[in-house]
Amino acid sequence: MATINKKIIINKLHQKVGLSKRVLKTLIDELLEEIKKTLELGEETKIVRFGNFIPYETKKRKGRNLKNKKEVEIKPFKKIVFRVAPQFKINLRNEKQ
Repeated sequence: MATINKKIIINKLHQKVGLSKRVLKTLIDELLEEIKKTLELGEETKIVRFGNFIPYETKKRKGRNLKNKKEVEIKPFKKIVFRVAPQFKINLRNEKQ
């Protein structure tokens, strides 16, 4: 399984679009910063035909310390869930076949 990072994305976009790598890096950094800001405000971020980033806060719950078997309280914390867009999911399934 291949890993993709900003550098790889910038290089691929540079080859396809022809914009300078510096401009593409700035563009990608600004895009990611906007997504981060939206999620930090607790708002959903939807990218059409790709998916949704949905922030939510977990509830407090009981857990167990596996070392000493004592019950502990797990405090609420923030999570982000990514849900794939239906059309993207269909495209992924069709590519595997």
